[in-house]
Amino acid sequence: MKEKLESSRPTIQNLSFPKGIGKEELFQNLVIRPVVKLLHDLLMVHFKQYLTTKKIAFSQLSEKEKTNFIESSFNKDLTFRSEIRGLVIGHFSTDEFLLYATMQRGLNKRINSILKERINSNRQNFIDE
Repeated sequence: MKEKLESSRPTIQNLSFPKGIGKEELFQNLVIRPVVKLLHDLLMVHFKQYLTTKKIAFSQLSEKEKTNFIESSFNKDLTFRSEIRGLVIGHFSTDEFLLYATMQRGLNKRINSILKERINSNRQNFIDE
């Protein structure tokens, strides 16, 4: 299963691995970023569904309000944060999960940061239909 999971992930170009890179940053670049890229469409649909559930007319918010809403969703809504982070973690191999578990707190912050940035940079996907 490990090979199947890893082979399904896209390759991310232009990643650098400077000498002395930390274990968390290495895990982020080798595992988290490819998983997030693989799950892009699902993550966008999940956030769009979240907006629907919360009855948020995202396209009617100002840019600042959009940024604040995304930030608030990750900071204050523990259920949302756990769900969306779980989508990513659920695509780890067993070995990756065991490594993740040893650095869970730091990696959760990295996952949240990457997800917030991805959602923020894809705001145009959340116009009301």
